[in-house]
Amino acid sequence: MKKFFAATVLCASGASAYACTPRWPMHHWEGPSMMGYGFGYGGIFMWLLFLIVLAVAIYLIIVVAKNKNQGGSAPETPLDILKKRYAKGEITKEEFDRIKNDLS
Repeated sequence: MKKFFAATVLCASGASAYACTPRWPMHHWEGPSMMGYGFGYGGIFMWLLFLIVLAVAIYLIIVVAKNKNQGGSAPETPLDILKKRYAKGEITKEEFDRIKNDLS
């Protein structure tokens, strides 16, 4: 997933850089042309493509971050909770054994 994301960003930035470069040598007698610097239809298309790729990348980063925060661990079993309570000293050994037998 990370390799796909990196490749997408590199392709989008490369395409954007290509769209913003002049297609012919600029001589001093030729005035600056909006089309020559990539701000014509091709440049607008490339900027829109870049913004779409950027939005998708941000969305994917948010989704991955949410999935990491949720963890992937199984819910605690009653026996796990009982062991933690005994380890904290909330219950005695007799209570632990009695409740453990009840759970079994």
